[in-house]
Amino acid sequence: METVVIIGGGLAGHRAATTLAELCPEQRTVLIHGESGTPYDRPPLSKDFLLEGKRPTLKGSELYAKGVVLRDGTKATLIDPLRRIVHTDNGDPEHYDKLLIATGSRARHLENFSVDPVQVHYLRTESDALRLRGVLARGKRLAVIGGGFIGLEVSAIARRLGCQTTVFELAPRLLPRSASLSLSEWVATRHASQGGELRLNCANLRMSNNSKGEVLLTWDGGSAVADMVLIAVGIGPNAEIAADAGIDTADGIVVNARCETSVPGIYAAGEVTNYPVPALGRRLRSESWTVAGDQAVVAAQVMCGLDAQYQDLPWFWSDQCGVTLQSYGLPALATRLYRIGDVASERWLEIGIDDHGRFVSAVGVNPGRDMTQLRRDTKAGKPISPDIMSRAEEVDPSDLYLAAG
Repeated sequence: METVVIIGGGLAGHRAATTLAELCPEQRTVLIHGESGTPYDRPPLSKDFLLEGKRPTLKGSELYAKGVVLRDGTKATLIDPLRRIVHTDNGDPEHYDKLLIATGSRARHLENFSVDPVQVHYLRTESDALRLRGVLARGKRLAVIGGGFIGLEVSAIARRLGCQTTVFELAPRLLPRSASLSLSEWVATRHASQGGELRLNCANLRMSNNSKGEVLLTWDGGSAVADMVLIAVGIGPNAEIAADAGIDTADGIVVNARCETSVPGIYAAGEVTNYPVPALGRRLRSESWTVAGDQAVVAAQVMCGLDAQYQDLPWFWSDQCGVTLQSYGLPALATRLYRIGDVASERWLEIGIDDHGRFVSAVGVNPGRDMTQLRRDTKAGKPISPDIMSRAEEVDPSDLYLAAG
């Protein structure tokens, strides 16, 4: 019996395991999961979970009791590609015929600040979310370091729980890496209208405890105090175990469109991968839930002998402040913008085109069917629908996204 071992119990690992169980039930599939219990969904951790505390389950979890071997609470420590063995922290190795690395990412930490660790939070795991949920009480002051999707989602939920929130961002705008200028401005206006304070251009941000035990935040030109801090300054790939095994890495594990690594028999999927995007003519590593799940399906199909490739663009969405924000493709590549709807409203969409006339991005608020159509056509290799373009108007080039580092 052939054995497939999966390292990582996030969405990518889970989706690969359930797909393998469906396509190749005769194989033995083993999932090594560093946390306790079955895999769970991460996006709700910064939203509904903070309100309700209900564990966000993933479809297909019943398979861990019916065929897929789940080794939870176990960490893979070393891959031996010559003998095809995965060593673990409990001393019980797993032999594999094929291996999928789906180790995901970890929250980036800030260093060189002096604050009581009890007051400092990160958000990546269920235990992180439980700890944060326990302190989000009415009247508490929450400082959020980082104006990306996670920080803004938590800020919105914290206000619903009665907290005062302030978001601190080094860049001159929110969502500096993933949104057009107009979307950044829309989000800033929305949060401010709902009582959220925003501090942009926070150069040389420093944190310490004052004499009252509060968190004192200072930056060039200002200062503030808070009861607790959430640090949400992005994530980095957990690619070390691959690099130690001699697998090519470069801002993640380097894979081809079939999710194959540089070592035969070893595959990778999810946020840990650096993968090709032919439609944009480049490689990238994306922090997208959709990419993680869809790549994992491709990897499982290939491991089962099918001809499959992952070639989609990254797609992000964020539910906050009563709306859904979406970003598809890479807004940084756009040199011309076309807009459907009024950016002062709660429903609009911007389409980005590059110098070669290629579709490269779409961002918007509650974009609905138009975004669905764009994604469907792009995956099928079709041009933008004439119906969509007939309703779009070209906008001022000053609205173009400018990369912030």
